[in-house]
Formats: sequence, structure tokens, C-alpha cells
Amino acid sequence: MSYILGATTLPTPKEFFREFIEVSSENVSLEGRTTKDIFKRKEKFTLKFQHITPAVVASILSEYNAETTKDFQVTETNLTIAATPVHIGFSPRDYMKGNEYRSDFTLTLTEVI
Repeated sequence: MSYILGATTLPTPKEFFREFIEVSSENVSLEGRTTKDIFKRKEKFTLKFQHITPAVVASILSEYNAETTKDFQVTETNLTIAATPVHIGFSPRDYMKGNEYRSDFTLTLTEVI
């Protein structure tokens, strides 16, 4: 099982969502007839992480701070996502105090078309 973003292997997320985003135009005629032209479809991946160590967060932030498109891929038992170029969104982090500050955060990866 692996989740890979750029050159970083991510820990297994607590939650993983996958959705399609449509770039489209919807029109309603005077008679009430609706038409929809779909120009493109792209995917959006949402990964929620909990209790992540500072070292792992630093490697994820290095991918985010590069401010470039990165490839995202998943290989699991019942799920395979081929390398997909994405833009990275990083949510604010919640910290858990202890011997080291562990973080909870969400990554939003939006496919580049």
C-alpha cells in the first residue's frame, strides 16, 4: 500500500475522498429546456491525516512549498490511481502536544488539466 506525492511517500490517510469536478456550461432556453456542455472533467483527492510526526510533515511541506505541479499516485489492494499531476492545497494544522508536536491536517489535491 502506498500513497505517493511527488518524491514523498505519504502515510496512510485516516480518510480518503475522491470526487470529479466538471468544467461545464449549463443553459436554460426560453421554453425551459436545459442543456449542459461539459468541457472537461478533473479529479479532486482529499486526504485527512491524524497524529503525523514533524519529520513526515516536513517532507510533505517540502512538496507543497515547491509551488509546482506534483504527481500523485495510489497503489492499494483494491485501489490503483495512476500518476496524476495535481496542485497541492494544505489545510491549517491542529497540533497535539506531547513528547513531540504531532499534527492533524488535510491535503487537497486537484488534478491539473
